[in-house]
Amino acid sequence: MIDTAQVQMGQAAEIAVEQITGVNDNMSKSHYHEYFELYFLENGERYHIIDDSIYKTLSGDFMLFTPLTLHRSYGDTDVSFSRTVIYFTPEKVLYPDLSNVLFNSTGMYRPDKRTLHIMRRYIFEMLEEQSVPGQLHDNYIQTLLNMMLFEITRMSQVKQINDTSDRISRIIRYINVAYASEITLRDLASRFYINEYYLCHEFKKYTNRSIGTYISNTRIINAQRLFMETKLNVTQVAQRTGFTNLTNFNRVFKKITGMTPSEYRKKVRQ
Repeated sequence: MIDTAQVQMGQAAEIAVEQITGVNDNMSKSHYHEYFELYFLENGERYHIIDDSIYKTLSGDFMLFTPLTLHRSYGDTDVSFSRTVIYFTPEKVLYPDLSNVLFNSTGMYRPDKRTLHIMRRYIFEMLEEQSVPGQLHDNYIQTLLNMMLFEITRMSQVKQINDTSDRISRIIRYINVAYASEITLRDLASRFYINEYYLCHEFKKYTNRSIGTYISNTRIINAQRLFMETKLNVTQVAQRTGFTNLTNFNRVFKKITGMTPSEYRKKVRQ
């Protein structure tokens, strides 16, 4: 899915707004940019990884990403969502005190009913103004942005990283690095000093997927990357992403992507 607002920022815009409805629009790897991103989930459920911390957002939630923050988002298979993103440069934050707060505010925000109503109204006005610019367009859209930012600073961040979620984050970090080696539930439980049953329960609670599913997805994402970035054949890619059995690699790859490794390799080369 093309992010036209991000394209606008790349063309020297200072504020860009975009509303999108999608499904299976998942980022394969984290990214960052030199401007702020205010993300509003209108409908659906999404997961956001900031560095190695996981946030599950529901309808009505906001995410704020400060400049140069590594992040990516993804959702469950075939679950539709609609979201609005507002990108803006630090220079568009009018008040020094507000700017100081925002630079330490990366994370998730869940507004109360009154605040959500106000924020939705501001978003609607920004989208309308961007679509059909009126007089004093720049001043008007900047004022709307700053009113939203004031509301953000008045909200408490909902999800605090406790000991358990921090441990899950460290396990995710380990899987993301060690996906090419053999990873078993017993090894993870031993390495991170946690009961196997409790690990499975808490991992599913914080990520909404099983450990096995997460490992498989991580391996297939990296397999796709290797197909795009190298000339390795299917067997070599399977070996480099932790699959000792080529039949299993073919089966898991097709289950997740909808095509065989050979079909995918041919597609990206075309």
